[in-house]
Amino acid sequence: MHPQPLPHSVDGRWLLALYLVIPVSLVLVLIDLLLFERQFQQQFLPDDPNNWAVWALLFGLPHIIASALTVARPAYVRHFWRRLLPALLVFVVISLLGLLGPQPLSYQVLFVFFAAFTVYHVLSQQLGVGLLLAGRRPDALFVRWKWVAIICGLAIYLNVYGQQFLGRVSLAGWDLYQALALLAGLLCAALVVLTWQLVRVTENKLGRAYLWANALLLLSALLIDRLGYTLFVILMPRFIHDLTAYSVYITHDRNRNQGGESGLLYRWLPRGRWVPLLWLPLCSVAIAWPLNNLQHYWPVAAAVLVVSFMHYYYEGFVWRGDSPLRQHVRFSR
Repeated sequence: MHPQPLPHSVDGRWLLALYLVIPVSLVLVLIDLLLFERQFQQQFLPDDPNNWAVWALLFGLPHIIASALTVARPAYVRHFWRRLLPALLVFVVISLLGLLGPQPLSYQVLFVFFAAFTVYHVLSQQLGVGLLLAGRRPDALFVRWKWVAIICGLAIYLNVYGQQFLGRVSLAGWDLYQALALLAGLLCAALVVLTWQLVRVTENKLGRAYLWANALLLLSALLIDRLGYTLFVILMPRFIHDLTAYSVYITHDRNRNQGGESGLLYRWLPRGRWVPLLWLPLCSVAIAWPLNNLQHYWPVAAAVLVVSFMHYYYEGFVWRGDSPLRQHVRFSR
């Protein structure tokens, strides 16, 4: 007897449509640069979208909280606890050392670790979805493509945030940020070649478009960073990544709820298909908002770091293979 197909799926076309934020961002940058001589940037655009209250309310930490609410069901915790507990202890130690150790070195080391882990997590998710939509297995070509993209993304990330957290750094007479920009440029060129090779051996049309979209994300981020519009460098991947993640979590909750396993978060709510679409984002924003506003207290900052690191860690395996979470999610192409 075959299991009944899941009623809801994550639409690959919707995930690809999220990448429209890239051409929109490029058009806005070019209009301001060519027609308004950066007036819009100077008068209205902060360097970081987190300086916008609405953006800070809705993006970043809320999707991490949504992930935690999805994974923290008793059945899932029992299944994964042997992998979760040691990681939790390690991340508690790393966070406390970074915040309370000898400064500024401890915090600078923490920043580099956070940067590398963040970029690895964000791009691994997006590239992994691309692999799934392309209907491919992670062969040697994909692995090369993935690591070129991750190192390129890290170079761009450090170029955006490095001076804020590390200050000016010179290595053997080279300015670190000029070297990172050069490295990112070379890796982007390699990424184009690898993407072309990967697309040539990918039959699925949607998968090919998604692979190119991820390459375009990094190429556009590098170009926009060189033009000085760092807001869009941060905004584009965050917008794509967070909404992709929410799409998976909401689809999981829809399917699980309709299967009669609603869990504590939905226990007293109706089982309508739209309930997770409204309730999960609302709960995650409500929890994340006070945490974001209280991060000037080191215990809260440490808690946010630990939750973030745990999110980066367990998202690498809880949606794979025969995981109990993966049983409630399917993707349509």
